[in-house]
Amino acid sequence: MQWLTCILVGLFASFLSVSMCVAVQPPDDGKLRVCVVESRGVYRKTPKFCPLLAAKSNIECVIGVDRLDCVRRIHKGTAHFGVLTSEDLVAARWASVEILVASELRSHESHFEYEIVAVVDNQANIHTVHDLRGARLCHPGYGLGNHWTEVLANYFEAAMVSKTCDPEMTVTEDRIASTAKYFGPSCKAGPWVPDPKQDRILKSRYPSLCQMCYEPDSCDQTDKHWGRRGALYCLTSGGGNVAWARLDDVRSHFGFSGIAPQSDPSDYSYLCPDGHLQPLNASQPCVWVAKPWPVVAARRTHAAQVQRLVTGLTHDEPDSWQNALLSLLETYHVFTVPLDNVIAIDDYLEQATAFQSAYSFPECNPPRSIVFCTTSIIQHIKCSWLQEASQVYGVQPNIQCVRTMDVQQCLDNTKFKETDVVLVDQEMRVKAQRDYNLVPLLYEFAADMHDRYVTIALVHKDARFESFRDLKGARACLPSYEGAAHLSVQETIVNATGKVQSLHSFFHRDSCLWNPQSGRKCPLHYQGDEGALRCLSEGADVAFLSSDMYKKYVAGNLTSNWLTPGNHKDFRVLCPYGGIEKRSNFVYCYLHWTTRGHLMTHNSSLTRRNEIYNSLRDMDQLFGRKYKSETRSFTLYGIFDKRNNVLFRDDTDGLLGLQELHRDNAKRVMEHIYDRYANTQYYRNFDDSGAMKSSHSLWVLLVCLLCAGGQQFA
Repeated sequence: MQWLTCILVGLFASFLSVSMCVAVQPPDDGKLRVCVVESRGVYRKTPKFCPLLAAKSNIECVIGVDRLDCVRRIHKGTAHFGVLTSEDLVAARWASVEILVASELRSHESHFEYEIVAVVDNQANIHTVHDLRGARLCHPGYGLGNHWTEVLANYFEAAMVSKTCDPEMTVTEDRIASTAKYFGPSCKAGPWVPDPKQDRILKSRYPSLCQMCYEPDSCDQTDKHWGRRGALYCLTSGGGNVAWARLDDVRSHFGFSGIAPQSDPSDYSYLCPDGHLQPLNASQPCVWVAKPWPVVAARRTHAAQVQRLVTGLTHDEPDSWQNALLSLLETYHVFTVPLDNVIAIDDYLEQATAFQSAYSFPECNPPRSIVFCTTSIIQHIKCSWLQEASQVYGVQPNIQCVRTMDVQQCLDNTKFKETDVVLVDQEMRVKAQRDYNLVPLLYEFAADMHDRYVTIALVHKDARFESFRDLKGARACLPSYEGAAHLSVQETIVNATGKVQSLHSFFHRDSCLWNPQSGRKCPLHYQGDEGALRCLSEGADVAFLSSDMYKKYVAGNLTSNWLTPGNHKDFRVLCPYGGIEKRSNFVYCYLHWTTRGHLMTHNSSLTRRNEIYNSLRDMDQLFGRKYKSETRSFTLYGIFDKRNNVLFRDDTDGLLGLQELHRDNAKRVMEHIYDRYANTQYYRNFDDSGAMKSSHSLWVLLVCLLCAGGQQFA
């Protein structure tokens, strides 16, 4: 019956996801609402221009978290229009959102934001596309940021080279291997994958794709042949045969835009998709793919009105509503161009050469999607929008979202590879790793220590305790069993005393340790970090809890009934390691720290783990804190549909791998503790009296712990 339950839950989630996105006409108060997304940087335009707009017109601002948030708001009717990119329009079309395009936002007179062409050396004996096999390809490479997306960057190869869909390769390596086999020595500098180690492995495996770079050994973003102009230098002075480049860069490089030419244009030609050549001075160069301009898009009911409104907007009068509206709409664009008629998304995108076909290349069968397990309706909806956004920006393999009843079912599904990824917190980490054989892949990292789970020891101000050893026999309060605080305390006992002891033998028998097999049965209101604090306040000697909870307590941000104002002065933080903490930059002495979220996957092949890792890191780079576009397309960490901590925590700064985690300046990250606890399960070797059942196990464990502890403090 479990399979039937899963199907019904999935159908129910899909129904609710669709129903929540159905456009419902809100009450019409006669106002027009523009959805505005702030640009990168510290400058904020909404506080300056939105009040002016509201005061002098019938238009008011709706602040969008990102551009796809504006898509949802326009669809639901809480906003009427906003600025969207061509990628946003593709995502909106895939999500069946009905939006009409009213006007374009341009920065120059060309019909498209940019067009991409193939330029060949006339001496390379390339006369048609069939002559490209074995040619020396000059490609701008990867990591160009906002200049173009992976979809457009890879269009030339996708059109020319067939995938092998080798199951022993990641999707990325399959593409790289096929390109290396099809073309001769080439240059595709920059990061091929987000992980530097994997990047080096791939470049050593397929060195021909770095052979034409100025520095083949590095093949990175500092290379002379990397970037938009780098590909053209590779062609004209580096021995390349064919370059994939933007048309405006080609015109500039060869002297057609008023700048001195870098090479003689008569020595090169455009290679056309239909197989013929054109001279570089052609008035209508043959283009392989074009990117449409950003647009002002609107609800169908308001599209014509919006088009009339934005036509002819200028900055001529600084205090006018026209100037305010144009300032809110534009980023680097300088004027609006109305379309002849408001048109549907498909009709607008179809005007750009091959833009829509760039998203229609066949994928491997069966698909290699990364199935992400969610546990609520709102998580499922956000995951689905992340899927659309990632697809638009060329993340491969992309995620596929599945909703289950709870984290427990997600763990079970991931164990049996029905899903690929589940996000657990520090409370569930041991269970996921030990009981479900899952492995950590990435970590929800926060730069602020208080946004991590940092275990501190809190005692009464006048307590006799001066070191961790003094806590022997004390009445202790833990937030949970087998959570981060529990494991941290277990490790600290060994590090501080040099002895392996159970928590029950070290602390007083009246402690709240939450072991389901033994020990005191404590009231449920002592559970959790706040519960441990309450436990201390109501008579215990020491509480182990997160620094974040104590910070909130000291600041007066906890409002529970049991709290007494000013009580925080009755407690102090106990330093477990004495003077060693003097070198810490953190405000509190602490035991250990871990991240709040842990992305776990099944124990599958290294190839599969690598491609899951790289796709999630790609999403982090595109939609996380370090996004490179002028405005956010999608927000991975932050408010979603007016809710906090959906799918990922709002205070996450990025998804990091294990090596990056260990490079953090803060000492005593808990990963080695989780691994040892989950794999050796030494806690089960204690008998009810707290003594080790096997002296051999004791010595083996003691040596392991002390060696690890020594490495921590080295």
